[in-house]
Amino acid sequence: MQRFRALALLALLLLPAVGCAPGATSYVRDDVDFSYIRRVAVFPFQNLAQDVHAGSRTYSIFLAELLEQDGLVAVEPGEVMSAIRELRLNTGGPLDQQQVVDLGRALRADAIFFGTIEDYGLDSTERDRVYMITASFSLAETETGSNIWSSQVHETGSSFLRKLFGGGSVSMYHVTRAAVRDALESLF
Repeated sequence: MQRFRALALLALLLLPAVGCAPGATSYVRDDVDFSYIRRVAVFPFQNLAQDVHAGSRTYSIFLAELLEQDGLVAVEPGEVMSAIRELRLNTGGPLDQQQVVDLGRALRADAIFFGTIEDYGLDSTERDRVYMITASFSLAETETGSNIWSSQVHETGSSFLRKLFGGGSVSMYHVTRAAVRDALESLF
């Protein structure tokens, strides 16, 4: 019985540390009224990771999470790609402010989301093999092309409890989804 009480006390003491996650580092321009943003587009994500599919996988999860936000309408990805081709924009790097304005006008979008996948896959620095992602996301309003929100997030499939009890990493999908949610929580 004493051992059970000691374990229960230890669990209670560790509980606050288990729920603490680093979350996202974010910037939100305070002089912008976000209530006018209703129609948004998502520009194809730039991929700096070794996994050649990291950008498109994260894009898909980001778009799905974005569609869950009340009051937002997302431009169809095919329509975005068509406008990018028509305007002859390069998807491999950032757009300048005028290109953001032009793309926004072509898509009738109030704002455009951008993303860069910096690292994605198995974390080689961990003792155990865990999935991780490091990504940056931003939102530019299309009237002037100015950046009004940005967030950088790093998420791993490891946790204190998993390390304590010897569990493996959660899936890459769940790690990416958690990262996207952490980033979007700083905006919505």
